[in-house]
Amino acid sequence: MALLPVEWPHKLQHLVEDLPLLECQNGKACSRIDIDVDVDTLFVLNELEARARHRKVEIPLPDGSGCLTGEMNTVIGLGAPADPSGHVARVRISFHNVEKGGCAVA
Repeated sequence: MALLPVEWPHKLQHLVEDLPLLECQNGKACSRIDIDVDVDTLFVLNELEARARHRKVEIPLPDGSGCLTGEMNTVIGLGAPADPSGHVARVRISFHNVEKGGCAVA
């Protein structure tokens, strides 16, 4: 039995509002974004990553037209934030095997 995707937390929606859908080497879509985060956001991202391991993550599209669903890669620390005001790190959030479609999680 296939597991339902893990829903992207609403409080992290602002991190992925501009998440691009890219073509990857294997011909499948992927997405990645580099963003500054505060300590609380970093904690929630790490918790999400642990929960989503070996499962798909579903990200609602900002315009309400559906969801991006993909497998979340490990959050990568990129070092110091570009904007140190209130931020502790710059991270890369990325997904592979991304598909655009309807939302399975209600």
